[in-house]
Formats: sequence, C-alpha cells, structure tokens
Amino acid sequence: MVLSFDQSMANVKLAPFAIFLLAAFLMFSMKKIEGAKCGEDCDTQVNFCNNHDGCQCFVTGVLNQPGWCATLLHIEKKVEEQPNLCWSHAECIRKGSGNYCAHLPNSNIKYGFCFASISVAEATFKMAASTIFKSNFLKMSVPA
Repeated sequence: MVLSFDQSMANVKLAPFAIFLLAAFLMFSMKKIEGAKCGEDCDTQVNFCNNHDGCQCFVTGVLNQPGWCATLLHIEKKVEEQPNLCWSHAECIRKGSGNYCAHLPNSNIKYGFCFASISVAEATFKMAASTIFKSNFLKMSVPA
C-alpha cells in the first residue's frame, strides 16, 4: 500500500493530537469517591455518608452547618434530646418548640427541625440556601 504525500502529512499532524488526548485522559483520571465513615464529617446537602456501615448524616443546624456521620440509634437519641429536632409535627407540639416539623430537602435525612409555622420554616430554608449559594459563589476562583 502506497500512501500519498497528503495522507502521510495528515497522519503526522494527527499524531500530536492523539498524544495530547492520551495525556489529558491520564492526567485528569477520575478518583473513586467513597462516603464518610461513622464519626467523620459529612456534607448536609448531599449526605456523603457511607450507607454500607449504617450511617446517616446528622446535623443540628439548618442547611448551612456541616454534620457528622452517625448511626440511626445515635440520631434517634439526639432527636429526642434536642428540643428543636423532630420526626413529626406532633413531636414539635409535645416538645413545645413549635407547630411545624420541616424536613431537609435531602430525603436521606429523615428527621426535621421545629418551627412556629410553615411560613417561618420556608423563610429560614430560603435564607439558609441563599447564604450557602453566596458563600460557595464567593469561594469560586476567578483567573486573573
């Protein structure tokens, strides 16, 4: 098989591009990400706890505070102890902390926070979410 001059030059021009792509794939390879183990810090937005060891993310503040991975038994005990944490509206009323139990947007976190009303809960979640957005937005690096 005889290659013409144009075909051989095209192959020579594509070789550096192929090497560049190979280097890029090797340099930016994905790392395996695992959830945090029990007792370690976790993120309240996405619940980065390792579900295989029975841990869930436990937070005592609304959205903007980091939590830690704990077992369900530990979480149940803490919810009973803390007056502002709840499983249901009835529990908020029983504890005298409010009339409404608002749950976090993350469906993996089963408990909620007691508020006087749904409107107070909505305002608090909206304020906390905008605070998180602003703080994360300000942390973004801008090239000079």
